Amino acid sequence: MKTTIVCLSYFHKKIGPINAYAYPESLLDEQLSIRIANIMDQVIDEGFFTHSFEKFHSMNYYFEIDSDWARGNKEMLMVSIIFDYKTTLEVESKVLNLCHEFSKKFQANDQIFTAFHINELEYYDEEDRELILKNHQLMKELVRDLYRAIVEETREKSEEEIIASLINKKYIFLTLKKLSQGPISLEDLEDWFQEKFSDKDFKELIDTLIDNQFIFINEIGRVEKYVLLLKEVNAERIPPFSVIEYIDENPELIALILPEIKEYFSNYILKTKEELLEDSFILFQVLADPKKYNVLFELRDRLIPVSKLPTLVSEKTLTALNEILDFLRKHDIIDELEYKGEKYLFLKTNIQVSTTFPQYLRKLLPKETKPVIANKYTPMKESLPSFNDRNIKGEDQISKVFNKRGSEENFKKKNINK
Repeated sequence: MKTTIVCLSYFHKKIGPINAYAYPESLLDEQLSIRIANIMDQVIDEGFFTHSFEKFHSMNYYFEIDSDWARGNKEMLMVSIIFDYKTTLEVESKVLNLCHEFSKKFQANDQIFTAFHINELEYYDEEDRELILKNHQLMKELVRDLYRAIVEETREKSEEEIIASLINKKYIFLTLKKLSQGPISLEDLEDWFQEKFSDKDFKELIDTLIDNQFIFINEIGRVEKYVLLLKEVNAERIPPFSVIEYIDENPELIALILPEIKEYFSNYILKTKEELLEDSFILFQVLADPKKYNVLFELRDRLIPVSKLPTLVSEKTLTALNEILDFLRKHDIIDELEYKGEKYLFLKTNIQVSTTFPQYLRKLLPKETKPVIANKYTPMKESLPSFNDRNIKGEDQISKVFNKRGSEENFKKKNINK
């Protein structure tokens, strides 16, 4: 697992460079802390520079802030972003911008310098002690927020995010749906495209789809060219995996969540093809937006207390958090419940992206009489069913999901016996 650490060092007037605060707090050991702080001895001018040792690569930004308590009326600071893997120039550029913003926040606060005198409280009066403690907490929060911002900016995108970032454009999404109906001549496709999206570049679209291996251009003779879809990509809703885990752990909690999910999916499978098409596009929008995806990612494993949400996102994301949550509630991705006096957010529907062989080509494939299995494989964890089966009622479909070792009634009996 890749690790990222943010460390803020400062120059102590007697000891020299020391670590003021690092986040996550448990990851920076004493030896690494000393090596990072000692980098300050090599710095002459304010600015950004990189440093590597063993498996660690650090990006460092040295700056100064005004101080009434320091020699020369300046506190010398250095923020270091430490990675245990090699990064790219793109990541370096993003980190530089975030570090620059970080330094400006310190330089704009004329009392933040007091935070770096936390180990000298006995030398100050009560009023100054309160100021030191207050600004020390502020300093730590600024470091934590920088960490969250860097993780958001540098996190490697998952495969579903990469796919969604392409398909969340309406003209690409609808073009792929058009091609899923069967082969079409390049000329006819261009006519259709220009009628629908006259402000978009058709050649650029075709090049993009070819580069991403979505289509193939088959040339027949010297004139006719046909466009064939190589793969269909769909985004659909499935019950959240995390809900299944709650069954054995907390029967009271599942009793609050399960009815909401069952009711939603009972209606979901009754949607028309047009409604499902529009819903699929909305799901791609969620996956393609890093801020929305981060909320989805966090909720896939657990419930989140509403009061804890601000600690999970950067300050930049926090300003748009309410708008993000409203969007996800509106489209039934998340919901809220109250449990033991506290409000929680939970995942109402999870999102699954699937890539399949085009339906019109599957019909042309010869049918196998009977598959031959050399060694039967029994999965450790049953996969969730697709909700594309229009012949299964919602109640039956949901029951399948929560039927790992018997019927849903057996689960209830099991929990009661416990």
